Amino acid sequence: MINRLFILLILTSCSFAAFGHKYYVSIAELEYNATKNRIEGSLKMTAHDFEEVLNEKFGKKMEIENIVDTSDAGIYMKTYLTDHFKLYSEGEQAIPNYVGKEVNLRQDLFFYFTFTGVVNPKKVKIINTILFAQFPHQQNIVHYKYHERTKSITLVPSKKHEKISFD
Repeated sequence: MINRLFILLILTSCSFAAFGHKYYVSIAELEYNATKNRIEGSLKMTAHDFEEVLNEKFGKKMEIENIVDTSDAGIYMKTYLTDHFKLYSEGEQAIPNYVGKEVNLRQDLFFYFTFTGVVNPKKVKIINTILFAQFPHQQNIVHYKYHERTKSITLVPSKKHEKISFD
């Protein structure tokens, strides 16, 4: 009986590992810093989902926690982020500044960044196409806090950008 239970447990675990997970979501947290006149942000996703981007680019399995920001993979990673996560205000693109990354024990990947040159932080347009090419069901949630108010949007491959306005 115990052997059958053990085998069933192993087969169940293997089937989940083979199929991955059902949900593909990133969550961006943005907040306007009035003192520094910039928008500060973080972007959270599953590390192995982003590793798919790197694996496709470099043709080999890569682990994000082993990538140095100054390496070819690290530079590509930063370029990918700036190409796929953009912020506009009054028609002007804000300047992205990569701060760093970290991976926790649960394999959550966090990227940290700021945007400077934001013309009007009360009205922004967000473009977030992170992981859309890899996962057609990807959802990118963006929370933007301006002073004490927060507004949220969800972007999907069929809706890649949206405006957020505070009155």
